[in-house]
Amino acid sequence: MNQDKLDTVKRYVAAYLKEQFGDEFVFDPIEVRADIGGYGDEIVWVDIIFDGNQDCLVPRIIGLVPEIRPHLEAEDISAFPVPRFTERSEWESEQRRRNRAEQRKKRVAAR
Repeated sequence: MNQDKLDTVKRYVAAYLKEQFGDEFVFDPIEVRADIGGYGDEIVWVDIIFDGNQDCLVPRIIGLVPEIRPHLEAEDISAFPVPRFTERSEWESEQRRRNRAEQRKKRVAAR
């Protein structure tokens, strides 16, 4: 899947979230990447980082995939979107861990 199609997935996800939540939540970043699912079908991981009360999030995200699928299909995107919501604090912690691991790899490679 090319970058234009990934950007289209991201745009539809962002529009749905804005419609559902307005300014109640901050969804940033939204990261998308293509992959192959367990049965060989195309999927798009949609990592959605958010700030806000998670309890208020769950009831309104249920319609995300059914709502955007027809739009994606109209754009000739058959890959199934797989959203993953992560609280910003968790995501930042994971980013720091990844950065430290990369720095260690670079130091070892430089030896």
